[in-house]
Amino acid sequence: MACIKTIDMYEQVINCEEIDELKEIINKYSPYYSAWRDYINDILLRNSMSYEKLGTMCGFSKNTIKSWVKDNKVPKSREVFIKLGLGLRCNLHEMNYILQRYGKYPKLYSKSLEDAICIYVISHYPKDEKENAYKIYLDMKQKFLEEIKVKNKRKFLTESQNKTVDMENKIITMKDKEEFASFIKSNEVEFMNSYYKLVDYISAFVRTENLGSSYHSLVVGKEMDKGYEKMISNLKNWGEVPNRRRLINLGITLNMSLVEINQMLSYANMEKLCPKDKIECIILFVLANIDVTSPYHEINHAVLVAKYTENREIKQQCNNLLTELIGLKNSDEIREDVEFYVKNALESLDIDEEEIFTHNN
Repeated sequence: MACIKTIDMYEQVINCEEIDELKEIINKYSPYYSAWRDYINDILLRNSMSYEKLGTMCGFSKNTIKSWVKDNKVPKSREVFIKLGLGLRCNLHEMNYILQRYGKYPKLYSKSLEDAICIYVISHYPKDEKENAYKIYLDMKQKFLEEIKVKNKRKFLTESQNKTVDMENKIITMKDKEEFASFIKSNEVEFMNSYYKLVDYISAFVRTENLGSSYHSLVVGKEMDKGYEKMISNLKNWGEVPNRRRLINLGITLNMSLVEINQMLSYANMEKLCPKDKIECIILFVLANIDVTSPYHEINHAVLVAKYTENREIKQQCNNLLTELIGLKNSDEIREDVEFYVKNALESLDIDEEEIFTHNN
């Protein structure tokens, strides 16, 4: 079928009003919902490779590659996708495509130390193709992590002075490892604070949901799997970004609107909800319809997150404004709306809700 721009699909989804219209869109564009097995099969066919040869090239067993093709088993960690991409000697665009399309992870982010190293390796692959690019990446990562001691040293940066694209371009055009080492050292604070906006954004929503202002209270209060507490802790302390689907699930649990979830994804260096992903297409439809039919949903967090404060007087002013704007419903009544409507849409379309409301990695 002719290629269609994602933005065109996005507009179609957010403007459809009924489940039946959504079904038509999903069926019409079904070729875009490609599987991981198809991607790996394409690599094998284009390069005339066996399972064993691809596994040897990328550092995986023959059975691992076979499970990807035969059982459509998608790797469960971002690191596996990076290992595969480096083994195939993907360029930066190809690596980001694998990470985002199939892994549901953020593309490589030049303000994250580990990703900056990966960008450097991709841009400076050794001429000898027998050299293991993934091992080079691991060695460099160990060296630089030890040198600047990033872990558990997060500071609160008010605003970055460097543009992500500028840092990426500098890394790509560097002459050698010495220049890269100097760059890492001079931007030490930047790397210590990667994803600080994402952490602060999620924290604001936890506070506005009156969940004890802690991630533990969030997990207990929403009866979430304990893995989410660890996920948020790893993000806060180690700069480890969650899987995209789990991050979206967190946004739904926190009752975020469409705009707010897209904002959260942008802070995670991810694209906004994508209609070329079947589950995200459904979530996009549901959130767009909730925002249209229930404008108080957006107003709720727009007010509370922007104005959240420990000052009782200001807090009361926000609550009064919220009550005035939403009319018949109050914030307690709308807390369950988003998750309920998403689950209802999944049921109507006969799609397993565990694909999005999953408790496992």
